[in-house]
Amino acid sequence: MNNLVTIKSFASSVDFEMVKSYLASCGIECFGRDEITNRANLNGVNGGVKLQVSEDKVEETINLLLEGGYITKEDLEPVSEIKWLDNILSKFRSNKND
Repeated sequence: MNNLVTIKSFASSVDFEMVKSYLASCGIECFGRDEITNRANLNGVNGGVKLQVSEDKVEETINLLLEGGYITKEDLEPVSEIKWLDNILSKFRSNKND
């Protein structure tokens, strides 16, 4: 089996279940990491329910989620903290090559 990749996190297990059903109807097997914790009325604990699919299904899953309106292209953009960190790290990388 391929490694699992997290595609999206959901604060609510209900939202996760809706997307899981949609993907299943499209033939995509997916899993919910931390699903049980969130169902125990602890929504948002550990970052919510993480939608995971196998590595070989990532691109297809993202395309289906875009088509179904479950994510937008903006959801795929790195958050500002990641952009900031990448900018800092790039300075170290360029110094290493000098």
